[in-house]
Amino acid sequence: MEESAPQPPLHNHPGYQPQPQSPLPDSPAHGDRNSLPEQPLPKPPGHGDPKSQPRPRLEKPPAYRDPHFKPPPGPQRKAVLPPSFQPRPKRRRRFCRVCCCTFCIIFLIIFLVLVIAAAAFYLLYDPALPAFRLSSFRVPMLNVSNGNDGAYLDADTTARVEVRNRSGKMSWHFGKSKVSVSADDGNLSLGSSTVAGFVVEHKGLAQVKAATKVRKLALEDRQMRKLKGKVESKALTPTVEIQTKTSVGLQGWKSPSIAVTIVCGGVTMRRLENGDPPLCSITLLKWIKIR
Repeated sequence: MEESAPQPPLHNHPGYQPQPQSPLPDSPAHGDRNSLPEQPLPKPPGHGDPKSQPRPRLEKPPAYRDPHFKPPPGPQRKAVLPPSFQPRPKRRRRFCRVCCCTFCIIFLIIFLVLVIAAAAFYLLYDPALPAFRLSSFRVPMLNVSNGNDGAYLDADTTARVEVRNRSGKMSWHFGKSKVSVSADDGNLSLGSSTVAGFVVEHKGLAQVKAATKVRKLALEDRQMRKLKGKVESKALTPTVEIQTKTSVGLQGWKSPSIAVTIVCGGVTMRRLENGDPPLCSITLLKWIKIR
């Protein structure tokens, strides 16, 4: 008996459609589960396509920073200004303004008080500096001698300076004074002397007499030729300088003394004898000069 050829499975037939099967009960009565046909597992998408396979992920180096990465904005902080730029409290500004205004007002009040006091003092006491004049200058003795080494001068001089107080209620007190006499624009010294202190009362007049002498004073050839002729013709121009200290007396009160320098000169002996005495210049504190 011929064996029949094996039949191909039905699921490979072109018109075969599988029928749904009822789930098998999980019990030994219906047979072993291992005897059931195996169902094919679903394949993942892109299975078998090499382009669709996921590429391995490259690890980034430790110091790598993404240039497109923007950190999230943090909380905004208020800019801290240095102390010099920080606004000052209004209370401090107001205090400074009040102090400045107070200082200005006090300064103006003191200035006005001083101006009023000076004006009242001037009107009441009529202050004025004393006037100095060189009233006379004489040369009682003049001798020019020639020696082996040059010419020498022996001379005696007498100078009178007039001091007039022009104030009606103030007196001027002068201390010990040093009087120096010179000629030829100060190039020829004719000696010096010391005068005792004196007082000039209000609207008063005082005379200061200074006698000087010089012995064996060396002369230049030019001075020797001109000096004797100038004295004889009274063309000599003397200069008298007084260095002293003065103070003001007012109703029993006396001010501190200040240094003064009085310089008289600029005219010839002939003009002095004709009654044309020049006014003297006064220098206070060695830098305030009053003519």
